Amino acid sequence: MRVLFVDDEKQVLAGLERTMFMADRDWDVAFANSGAEALLALRAQPADVVVSDMRMPMMDGAELLRQVRDSCPRTIRIILSGHTEQEAALRSLDVAHQFLAKPCEGDALIEAIDRAVALQALLDDPAVQAVAGYIGGLPSAPRMFAQLNRLLVDPAAGVGQVAGVVEGDPALAAKVLQLANCAFFGNGHHVADIKDAVNRIGLGLLRTLVLASEVFHSGAGDSADAIRTDAVRASRLAAVVGKGHVAEDLVTTAALLANIGALLPDIERLCRDADPLGRGFPSHAEIGAYLLGVWGLPGAIVEAVAHHRTPRRVEHRQFDAIGVVHVAVALAQDRAPDLEYLLSMGVAAQLPQWQAACAQIREAEHLS
Repeated sequence: MRVLFVDDEKQVLAGLERTMFMADRDWDVAFANSGAEALLALRAQPADVVVSDMRMPMMDGAELLRQVRDSCPRTIRIILSGHTEQEAALRSLDVAHQFLAKPCEGDALIEAIDRAVALQALLDDPAVQAVAGYIGGLPSAPRMFAQLNRLLVDPAAGVGQVAGVVEGDPALAAKVLQLANCAFFGNGHHVADIKDAVNRIGLGLLRTLVLASEVFHSGAGDSADAIRTDAVRASRLAAVVGKGHVAEDLVTTAALLANIGALLPDIERLCRDADPLGRGFPSHAEIGAYLLGVWGLPGAIVEAVAHHRTPRRVEHRQFDAIGVVHVAVALAQDRAPDLEYLLSMGVAAQLPQWQAACAQIREAEHLS
């Protein structure tokens, strides 16, 4: 695997070189001290991962990664930025997969790159990586966008109200979780709960994000509305199915995001363009999981999203998040869960109870 580091400060590059040497990874590592030099290096030899400083003269990290996305869409793009540059870094939210605080601990940097390697193993078809790489944002419902805007300019609105809106739309949830799980806002602990994510970001910065950036793209249509409705229903049902089995915040978030791949803009055309021979692509679940993974969401969520359609292909010792999300999403979409899998997990007897809970959730939807 080839990793390209970009920073205009030579001493920083020297420090990164020492970090890579100490990490003892089997990586082909290269360094560039400007955006222009990085682009030349990429034209000579593409990289699997590009790690760039945000603040550089002539061409900053956001512009560099934008050009990398356009010319090398399968490359995983990581931005390094200081805490004082948070708002500037928001400009790169649609082109950077992950964000790391600068100065960055060597272990955190190695972990981020290791995660990139693992994700490339999840979907190792370069054409699929190219499709995912082109995607900077997800379409969110205009009504949700407008509602969130109103709350964010209301001084009386609290974190709980804002989180409630975010929880109602998988695209908003995915982007808020992406931002909350970057190194600016955390101490290395991943966030899976939407309210915790909103609280970690803060309403002030979230307001800047929503009102001043292009992260949340409007998207409409009956198909997208149906996907969002099913996603919210699955999230609510996952809390019931997962009770006594797994953490509620994990499965409710994973169920909300399980079919995020179906919301990806123009995904079918991108797949055809990437593979005109039609040799076959992973499911929307796997493509969505890949995107969530490179955004830095917790691995347990990425895994549950990737495998929720086919839980038996993963070795299970107990009914875990993958199984919970499988059941919740299937019932929310009026599909039958994998009964053989449920029998093997010893939970098939609970299926009528879960079906009844889903019916109650549907009834509440009609009354609201």
